[in-house]
Amino acid sequence: MPRLLITGAAGLLGREMTQRLAPDWDLTLFDLVAAPALPGARVLVGDMGNAADVAKAVEGADAILHLACRHGEAVTFEETLDPNYRGTVAMMEAALANGVSHVVFASSNHGWGLYPRIAAPLPADAPPRPDGWYGINKIWTEAVLSFYADANGLTATSLRIGNCGPSVPDERRMHMWISFDDLAALTALALARKGPGHRAVFATADCAAPFFDNSGAKAIGFAPSHRPEDHLDHPSVADQSAGDDIFGRAIGGSYATANFKADIDTWERTE
Repeated sequence: MPRLLITGAAGLLGREMTQRLAPDWDLTLFDLVAAPALPGARVLVGDMGNAADVAKAVEGADAILHLACRHGEAVTFEETLDPNYRGTVAMMEAALANGVSHVVFASSNHGWGLYPRIAAPLPADAPPRPDGWYGINKIWTEAVLSFYADANGLTATSLRIGNCGPSVPDERRMHMWISFDDLAALTALALARKGPGHRAVFATADCAAPFFDNSGAKAIGFAPSHRPEDHLDHPSVADQSAGDDIFGRAIGGSYATANFKADIDTWERTE
């Protein structure tokens, strides 16, 4: 079987994707701590900020699922510089050296988190409006993948994840949730995509009043099988309403709250 490197494999999303992708791939699982053991998998402990660790992880890989990322509502540029920026470049250079054909990247809704909800649903070509340095890094990484794909003939796909989890914990995430099963199915489609170049799609389920247009994902064969309203943490989530503060009015929720300093009534615009 072909070999897939999963960075950030010890995290929640990494563990869930590992279990679902394992039947079709030999796996290399890379993270700061050891990912759970899986029969036949190559488990490596290393740092995305260390180019030698990254090069070792990419060795022998045919494709990469890039999940590793320093994140947080108020994370600073300096905190993200080595693992997110330098680490991504090291990974892409190693991918070229090892003949990797496909890279799939876990991008994020937070690249568009300072859009007001009234602008939704956002199309895939909506200009970025990040809600912090985490979102900025996601936008930057999409650009890096686009450059490497176009310049070197790779196939790269950025999956702009709204929220992925076992269930939907609150009203905000009802508008952009995706199940683990559906994200794994979309990842498999991205890994099978033909032709060079970069494509970015919003990775969300079908739902009422969506924040994002997921037609780009459907264009590569995605057919969501789970809807957020059927996977609520508690029935009361369906009765929640958005507040009138920045948390309730911005797509980015708590990330927008952590970084927003402007006049909310001047900010809320759709152009």
